[in-house]
Amino acid sequence: MLLCAAAVVVLSSGPVFAGDGDEGVAQFRPRPISDAEPRLAVGVKAGTLGIGFQVGTALAPRINVRGGANFFNYHDTLNKDGAVYNGTLQLRSVEAKVDLFIIGGFRFTPGVLLYNDNNITATALVAAGQSVTLGGTTYYSSASDPIRGTAGLTLNRFAPTLGIGFGNLLPRSARHWSLSTDLGIVFQGEPQFALGLTGSACAANGTNCQPVSNASVQASVESERVKIQNDAKPFKYYPEISIMFGWKF
Repeated sequence: MLLCAAAVVVLSSGPVFAGDGDEGVAQFRPRPISDAEPRLAVGVKAGTLGIGFQVGTALAPRINVRGGANFFNYHDTLNKDGAVYNGTLQLRSVEAKVDLFIIGGFRFTPGVLLYNDNNITATALVAAGQSVTLGGTTYYSSASDPIRGTAGLTLNRFAPTLGIGFGNLLPRSARHWSLSTDLGIVFQGEPQFALGLTGSACAANGTNCQPVSNASVQASVESERVKIQNDAKPFKYYPEISIMFGWKF
């Protein structure tokens, strides 16, 4: 039975060996495989840097480069040492990243925020007669000229990033869609806090009121500004966590 099967195989493959030249050999040559990498993919993402988009391309079998922008606004009210801050968190950034794939979809992703305009702006108000602590000293807001002003927190405009991720914006298979996550840190430097107040500060009984511009009160305002800035120091390392849905063309 084995001899008959072998004979059938040889006879059925006879045309492969028939003729001269490369015609028969060509039957056994593998089909050429293209080594071209995906040229373009786009994605939408959401995370701690805001809501944004990404555009990427492949540089090598295990290397992608991508860039994009992020946007978000958030409003909230905070009571700090007797002053009410009505603030807005504004996230605005432009980023560039390199995805270096280690095993499968697991990757190491260094990058940079080419433009980092993430900031907080706020208005400050101490209600008339309300006590407020500035730099360890307690004042009372004047009934006729309440303490008020502005505050703001800014960061370095240029900030390196470092992280890991799972998923590939440019799949090397025939699949077009992708789902990716990023886990990393933005090295954005120590936040800088600004505080400017006007109005009049008084003693506990509402007397001895003096403008906030007075040197002694200004020293307390500056001490409060430094205190808040020190409280914000840990945010020089900002966590970057995001999820992205992509499509490869």
